[in-house]
Amino acid sequence: MDLISVIVPVYNVEKYLDTCVESIVSQTYDNLEIILVDDGSTDSCPRICDEWAAKDPRVKVIHKENGGQGEARNLGIDAAAGDYIGFVDSDDIISPVMYERLLNALTENGADFIQCAMVKFGTYPFAGFGSAGAVTNRPRVLTNGEAVKALIAEGAITSTCPSILLKAGTAKKVKFDTGVINEDVMWVYRAVRESGKILLTDEVLYAYYQRDGSTMNSTYTEKRFDAIHASSQRAREIKTDYPDLFPFAERACAGLCMYHYQWLCRLGNTEEYKDFRRRLHKEFLSRDLRAVYSVTDLKYILWYTAFRLMPALTCRIRNLLRIGL
Repeated sequence: MDLISVIVPVYNVEKYLDTCVESIVSQTYDNLEIILVDDGSTDSCPRICDEWAAKDPRVKVIHKENGGQGEARNLGIDAAAGDYIGFVDSDDIISPVMYERLLNALTENGADFIQCAMVKFGTYPFAGFGSAGAVTNRPRVLTNGEAVKALIAEGAITSTCPSILLKAGTAKKVKFDTGVINEDVMWVYRAVRESGKILLTDEVLYAYYQRDGSTMNSTYTEKRFDAIHASSQRAREIKTDYPDLFPFAERACAGLCMYHYQWLCRLGNTEEYKDFRRRLHKEFLSRDLRAVYSVTDLKYILWYTAFRLMPALTCRIRNLLRIGL
């Protein structure tokens, strides 16, 4: 039986960790190596991790100083002995059949990479998957180019590594960027690029926990620029790897700049936020707008042109009309 290594970065999630790990150890496919990477937690997570290792021999624990989720995942990849590698975030829950279904699809199709659908929940306890994991269609086979185009649009494939199972050889070629948030963006793109046959299933097998509160009303900090930088870096790499898709990648980056500016317009007018807005507009202007416009419909050409000339007014109008929120 193929061994699946499941890597779980853990940081200060004592309220949720037992439920998360229970969903992994209870998988119908039980040939698992479960690697809990305690990323310098200051709550009871180190003890909880060690307790799981003591009662289930499949669980291994790595304790390390805090270095962020990307660093923790990289350490887990290096330690993994499995034929396949998957990831679970430590406040999330997976369907009991997740790894059985994903591995079967990979082996039956001779594929390297598969991503399942996800469901969001905002309060514990999780209500359960119900019929969400029911098979509705056979997995779709995508070329690398099709997968990249879908990834740029955050459509059929998304920049979320926990919903992915892939061959260990592919995973070990690709490292997560460290010291940033949104590290999934570049990792998933590079994993798609390095994979052979790519599958996508619409089975909902992963539940991710999103705390209450609208993102658009939450605090904006310097770390939010990590998403802009990741999108920009992905566009640069796509220009080399898949030049025909570069305009779509540039459009995604331009749209993200406008979205973040719009977000900031809802938060107030502090000097720090004014500086963030100036930087976002400068980043927008650095995009190849000719490439962007070549794959953009007339409505958004007008929005982007308005944002180029009058960024604050454009975003206030979009907020009033509730466009892009």
